[in-house]
Amino acid sequence: MSIGGRIKQLRTYKIGPRPNSLKKLGVKQKQISAYERGAHIPSVEVLIRISEAFDASLEGQSAKIEVKDRELLRYFEAIDDYNEDERALVKSMLNLVVMKHKFKNIALTQPNSIF
Repeated sequence: MSIGGRIKQLRTYKIGPRPNSLKKLGVKQKQISAYERGAHIPSVEVLIRISEAFDASLEGQSAKIEVKDRELLRYFEAIDDYNEDERALVKSMLNLVVMKHKFKNIALTQPNSIF
C-alpha cells in the first residue's frame, strides 16, 4: 500500500472521512488530499506528526532513507512541494553531479585518464 493510501486508511478509520480532520497537525486539507492521492509525498516531519496522531508506527516501510546532512534533508523536504517539472529538473541536476563524481572516481583508478 502506498503512503497516501495508508494515510487515508488511518484517517478514515481513526477520525472519519473528511480530510480537514487533520488540520490540528498544521497541514492544510488540500495538502492532505494531495498526500492521499499520491500527488505529493509528505515530509519526514509530517509523517512523524501523522503517525503520532494516529498512534501508528513508521516501521515496515519499504524505503528507509537516512540523510545525515541536515541542510540536504531540508532541501529534499522542500522539493516534495515542487511540481513535476521542477522535480525533474532537480533530479537531472543531481544526476549530473552524481555522474561527475562517478567518472572522477573511475578516472582516479585508471592511470591514463583525462582527469
